[in-house]
Order: sequence, then structure tokens, then C-alpha cells
Amino acid sequence: MKRRTYPGPVLVSLAVVLFGGCATTRTSAGSGPPDLLTREQIMGVQGVTNLYDVVQRLRPRWLIVRVENRTLGGASVGILVYQEQTLLGDVATLRQLQPEIAYELRFLDGTKASTTLPGLGGNLHIPGAIIISTHAH
Repeated sequence: MKRRTYPGPVLVSLAVVLFGGCATTRTSAGSGPPDLLTREQIMGVQGVTNLYDVVQRLRPRWLIVRVENRTLGGASVGILVYQEQTLLGDVATLRQLQPEIAYELRFLDGTKASTTLPGLGGNLHIPGAIIISTHAH
């Protein structure tokens, strides 16, 4: 019986495929839950001066209006930004805020935002909201 030998690079490639994902951790700035950015992630982004740039780098989908939520007689707006329970404005507001103020950022879809955030009447339909927390809860 002839013994088969494999060249080193093939074994290394096989090991990477089989075991590569086992030792990975979720420490990169863009990893973690898709609806949350932690203080560590926010402060880990280099070369940004405002929260808009942080979100654009780490969670760009938060800034995109996927579906226009117009209904008969209802008004439609874009993504809103809240600091805790206070409405600050739309996503352009994030350009005025330094990353250092945020303990965490959380994205709420339109349904959850409409039912949990103040100031959103029944005729106002939003695609989502970004919530800025300035302290630990």
C-alpha cells in the first residue's frame, strides 16, 4: 500500500478551513449585534469627528430608508435620531454630535420606534430610529 503525502500548503489550507472560525472573537469594530454599537466600538473608529461618520462606517444600513412608508393621509419621514427619549431630528443631526458623547447607539425598526418612542403620533410613519444613550442603563 502506497502512502500518500500532502504538501505543507495543502494541510495548512485545510486546517484554516476546518478550524479557522473556532478561535475567532467578535472584537472588530463592525461586529456584534446588528442593532447595537457599544462605546468600545464607537470610540474604536479612527479618523471620525461625528456620530454620522461612525454609523456610516460601522452600520451604514441604519442610514438607508428601505421602504417608503406612505399611507393614505399619513405623513412619512426618514430615520429619526433620539437622545434617550428626546427627539433630536433626522440623521443629519448625527453630524453635529461628537462620538465621545455616546455610551451606545441602538437602531429600532419603524414598528418598534413608533410604539416605544415619544412624539410619534399615529399618522407619522417612520422607517426607523437611532437612539443615543449617553450613560449606562
